[in-house]
Amino acid sequence: MPHQVIIRNPGFLLLWGAHAVSTFGDALTTLTLVLLITERTHSVAAVGGLAVVLALPGIAIGLLSGVYVDRGDRRRIMVVGDVCRAVLLIALAAGAATSAGLPFLYAIAFLQAVVGTFFDPARAALMQVIVPEDEQVRANSLIQTATVTAELAGTALAGVLVAVMHTYWVSFAADAVTFALSAALVLAIRHVPAVPAGRHRPAWAAVAEGLRVVRATPALRAVLLVFGALAFALTPMAVMLTPYVVDTLHITVGWLGPIQAGDTVGTIIGGALLALVARRVRPRGLVLAGMVALGALIASIAVTTTVAGLMAVYFVFGLLTVTVQTGIGALTQSEVDNALMGRFIGLMSIVPNAVSVLSLAFSGAVGAALGVRTMFVVSGAVLAGGTAVAWYQLRTPRSA
Repeated sequence: MPHQVIIRNPGFLLLWGAHAVSTFGDALTTLTLVLLITERTHSVAAVGGLAVVLALPGIAIGLLSGVYVDRGDRRRIMVVGDVCRAVLLIALAAGAATSAGLPFLYAIAFLQAVVGTFFDPARAALMQVIVPEDEQVRANSLIQTATVTAELAGTALAGVLVAVMHTYWVSFAADAVTFALSAALVLAIRHVPAVPAGRHRPAWAAVAEGLRVVRATPALRAVLLVFGALAFALTPMAVMLTPYVVDTLHITVGWLGPIQAGDTVGTIIGGALLALVARRVRPRGLVLAGMVALGALIASIAVTTTVAGLMAVYFVFGLLTVTVQTGIGALTQSEVDNALMGRFIGLMSIVPNAVSVLSLAFSGAVGAALGVRTMFVVSGAVLAGGTAVAWYQLRTPRSA
């Protein structure tokens, strides 16, 4: 592909716009759905059930969805996926307006997540062929910045719509519009290289082939290891902050919002800075250096006792997480063969979900037995250990 500066690459700009509007809609729907289920059931278990419903498709069919993505027209898969999700959101809006029960809400959320298992790998595979390798760091930093900004905007609007209009169907209808817009943007992408024709083996054989390639490729093993270590370490951050601030430091709960806002600000600023210096950095360096710094930062929370200190920590946390995630995205784009991208992204959807469940159980046990401070130190140590093993994998030659 001829070199093209990313901000002048029409294919990427359309894909970036589609990602931003659909992410905005996802955030709008997710919070609105949580608020709707809370109002109708007043049950924490019901809200927890929604989290399970949303995570299950990625774990159960992520690899099989990846097989289909690796065989098909990625742009068409994305357009069909967006249209399907728009239709599902219209049904959800109707259900919200007519007092549909919890099973209906779960069913729509589940189907939305199923479609996502096709859409996300297709987006990653399409991005790989429309963005030159030397622009992948910049492209991924822009994607990460758009993700955080769109999620923040969508969540804020959801709260306003429910609080001001006292209704839920408007949010779901608005999300349907975002998916329709996303489909139009993806449809406008032109000159997409064709996917090389391959043998249409049985799905299980294609999955097995993908797993063999990952097992034989140290760089891919390193990406999965880093992704898993990151999920293990970051999951307790969301769970343990409240008990640490309120119970351990005896700081009022009102400070939780400003503390966590530092993460968002840091992510946005970090993504913008990475976009400016993208040509001077390498994905492997971003991942390894970012992981080491992030591990030390998480461990330092155990000795951070003031609001100002925690706000500073979470600001740097945002800078480092966007650095690592950008590096992971660019490393994936440079190391994974396009014909395998769907299956690899499917595998990446399984790893963090499975690891997060283990992390929640582990962090709860350690936090209860040894204290929240110890859990932060353990999380930092896990990141350090994962980084060391990933570094070794990245230096290991590929198996024959």
